[in-house]
Amino acid sequence: MRITRHVYLVGSGHFGLSHAFDSSVYVVSCDDQLVMIDTGAGCEPEKIVENIEKENLEIEKLKTVLLTHSHADHSGGAHFFSENFGCDVFVSYLESDLVGTADERLLGLDVAKKSGFYSFDYVFHPCKRIKRLSDGDVVRCGKHVFKAIHVPGHSPGSLCFLIDLPEGRALFSGDTVFYDGVVGLLNIDTCDLSSYRKSIRKLDGLDVDMLFPGHGIFPVSRGQSHIDKAIDAMKRLQIPKNFI
Repeated sequence: MRITRHVYLVGSGHFGLSHAFDSSVYVVSCDDQLVMIDTGAGCEPEKIVENIEKENLEIEKLKTVLLTHSHADHSGGAHFFSENFGCDVFVSYLESDLVGTADERLLGLDVAKKSGFYSFDYVFHPCKRIKRLSDGDVVRCGKHVFKAIHVPGHSPGSLCFLIDLPEGRALFSGDTVFYDGVVGLLNIDTCDLSSYRKSIRKLDGLDVDMLFPGHGIFPVSRGQSHIDKAIDAMKRLQIPKNFI
């Protein structure tokens, strides 16, 4: 599904584009390269490949994967794209070992399975071709630059990726912030409200046009207004609106 001139939605359990476990999976066309943001859970990655090819994009140009965080619905397919297409997989240094070792307990998969978000036979395959990112690092693809912004809270190494495109400034926000200022709080040890409250301020004043979250609706204009709503909610006494 083509969203803008350069951005495509190629996977999503929410919209029925790919496996039900999948987060939103985006592809950005960067000159002669394709960049994928998150990979889905890895259950039916061939469906994501099929969606890419339906848009007349050349899958052979996919050489870069950016992971917003290590939760299985976002990173479980990294192994597939790394092994089959030689993609370099970029993830926060704080969560790189989780993607590389696939420890279910550390990934929170044991709790997620018990909560019904994954079937008990779901398997997370470790990815070995990993490059580690820190706050402020950039990934260059052709003439385009993706800037990593570390916003811990939903997970310790959650990253948002900021890029300026001809059609406007885009933020790929993972599970940090969603449409209408909703945030991604989970009842697990690695999700930390205090960190969230402090770090989300990094997204203030970015003048984002397009907001591409890890699930659900993606506003293609006035994206900053949704981010500002989340920032404001984190300043109040009550818990902000949550995505689950």
